Amino acid sequence: MIDYHLERPEPKQMLSKSLIIGALSTVGWLLGLVPALDVSNTLEFETSAYAQEFNQAQVNAFARSILEIELAREATQQQNPGTAQNFECDIASGRVININSFASEIRQPIQSLCNQSQSILQQNRLSAAQFRQMKNRYDRNPQQYPQITAAFGTLCQQNKYKKLQVCR
Repeated sequence: MIDYHLERPEPKQMLSKSLIIGALSTVGWLLGLVPALDVSNTLEFETSAYAQEFNQAQVNAFARSILEIELAREATQQQNPGTAQNFECDIASGRVININSFASEIRQPIQSLCNQSQSILQQNRLSAAQFRQMKNRYDRNPQQYPQITAAFGTLCQQNKYKKLQVCR
């Protein structure tokens, strides 16, 4: 007989993880990090993502990038309410793929947010590929949650990030 000891997670802990996952999903969605429909490429990418291990400095850079992009997204959205629409930012090139589908008055703020996202990754010494790999790994690998969640928790203590929804 197998005896399982199940602990009930703390509500605050569950909410915190849910908000972090929500923020990651939103940033991924805004940056165009949507899964490809080509199964062969997806499987090949997943294999390479799981093969790579990330050190603590990379995890911290990833968490800091997510929070910085979220700050930029919130600021852009407050200044330009129409920018909350779905747009696809190719962070490798800094180009908004579907820019022509937006009204001309919100194209510049959307493009600016895409450029800011690319700059944030560069400032944190992360390539677009590394960022994408870490995001996919975080989304798919529960063993990675504690390390990344701890990095978010540490950064959320800084005044700069305290007002973000994900840090509350």
